[in-house]
Amino acid sequence: MLPDRITVEPDEVIFRVPARLVTPIEDIDYSGVPTRRERPPGRPPRSVPAAPAGWWSVQHLPAPVGGPGRRVIHHESCWIPTGGAGLTLDQALGELARPGGEACTACEARHLPRS
Repeated sequence: MLPDRITVEPDEVIFRVPARLVTPIEDIDYSGVPTRRERPPGRPPRSVPAAPAGWWSVQHLPAPVGGPGRRVIHHESCWIPTGGAGLTLDQALGELARPGGEACTACEARHLPRS
C-alpha cells in the first residue's frame, strides 16, 4: 500500500547482467526482450572555451632543491592574490609555454591553450 498521491508507473530499465546469472521465469514469454543493445551514438567533440579577455599575472613559486622554479599564470579575476595583473594574453601564453609555467586551476587560466 502506497501513501496518498504516490503513484507507480512502469518504465524501461537497461542494465547488463552476465548470462550465467539469468534464469527464466516459468510461463513467461521472453520473445520481445532484446538480447543485444544498440550502440549509443558517439559523443560530440568537446569544444575548448576561448581564453577570457582581461589581464594576467605570474606567480613565481620557489623551486624545489635542484629543480626549476614554477610560474603559475592567473587571470585578473582570480581569488589567489598575486599582485598586479599587467600581462596581455599573448604575454601570458608566452609565460605558460616556458619550462615551469602552468595555468592556475582555480581561475580562468585553466582555459588557456597549452602549446
